Amino acid sequence: MFFKKKIVLGITASIAAYKAASICSRLVGMGAVVIPVMTPNSLNFINPITFSSISGNKTIIDQFRNQKIIYHISLSHSADIFLIAPASADTISKLSYGIGDNFLTTSAISAKCPVLIAPAMNESMYLDPIIQKNIQRLERSGKYFFTGPKSGKLACGEEGLGRMEDEEIIIEKLGELLSHNNDLKGKKIIITAGGTKEFIDTVRYISNKSSGKMGHALAGEAYFRGASEVILISTAKNLSPPYGVKVEYVENTGEMKESLLKYFANSDIIIMAAAVSDIIPVQKYDFKLKKKNDILSKIKFKENEDILKILAERKKKGQYLIGFAAESGYSTIDIMEKIKDKNADMIIANDISKEGIGMDSDFNEVDIIKKDGSIKKLARNEKRIIARGIWDEITEILITP
Repeated sequence: MFFKKKIVLGITASIAAYKAASICSRLVGMGAVVIPVMTPNSLNFINPITFSSISGNKTIIDQFRNQKIIYHISLSHSADIFLIAPASADTISKLSYGIGDNFLTTSAISAKCPVLIAPAMNESMYLDPIIQKNIQRLERSGKYFFTGPKSGKLACGEEGLGRMEDEEIIIEKLGELLSHNNDLKGKKIIITAGGTKEFIDTVRYISNKSSGKMGHALAGEAYFRGASEVILISTAKNLSPPYGVKVEYVENTGEMKESLLKYFANSDIIIMAAAVSDIIPVQKYDFKLKKKNDILSKIKFKENEDILKILAERKKKGQYLIGFAAESGYSTIDIMEKIKDKNADMIIANDISKEGIGMDSDFNEVDIIKKDGSIKKLARNEKRIIARGIWDEITEILITP
């Protein structure tokens, strides 16, 4: 698991800094290449020579000592995983707000790999509402993961929550994240997102409330898991593009279909998370219709083409096709019929009649329904966490013989 894996080990200003030496030793013993990085204040707790000696690599402290290359970028971009143990309240808060004022914070912020954080501090600091909010902000990003802390005797003499997690659990969590970080290696992914706009005239259109957040979260998670190429075909121009993902913006069904067919043949996994309009205008007028000119008689609609079905007809052996079903209540029987009708491998169903989830929300709650009829329920959570659960199910199927 750890053999030849490049691990950046960040050490911050905490009395638990001495425990990082044991973690470093165990990782090196398992064949990992460990690069120690210390914050300036952590030098008050442990000597950097300790980590240099154990790892066989010079401990990095100074932000601007390396002049030949921008080292915080080259190091973080080449790392397989990033571990900050112990992590102080100060460092957690800086990462939460994107403050890169030392080598550790700048390299963690620029990292493309998962960042595992093991907090260590007094209970009153850990439970402070601001610190808790900062932890939650980092977790929601999908890039940062936390392990611990646990309860016990603290350095100040008090009993409480704040001791750094046991090194066995930290290393176990590190191994889990490493496996996730490579489970889409070599795969080419296409994901659609957002609601299409089908114009009636130059100013009016028919659309839906889809925000595109679920599709964007799925794309970000796919890149995070090591996919060789992630193409996001999205109508949501207002959302920030996920890091490392190629984004093509479209507006209507025709443009989305054209983009999909351009990449479809060479793709491995296709996720249709976009809410494509079920009906479209029979005619689009190249001027604004006037109300006084009997506007209602000029607006007529027809059923839209089914992109998922079109893709299913072209699907080759080895390609995996996934659809979404946003319904106001649904039955498993209906979804299974849809899977059969559209020749999909999986459909993600969500009940949009439930308040606070689904379209235009940051949260979702879904049923993952597979071709064999098995169902996996994902309880209400942030869409990035839901995206992680969906990819867990997809990758489990792909790696099962």
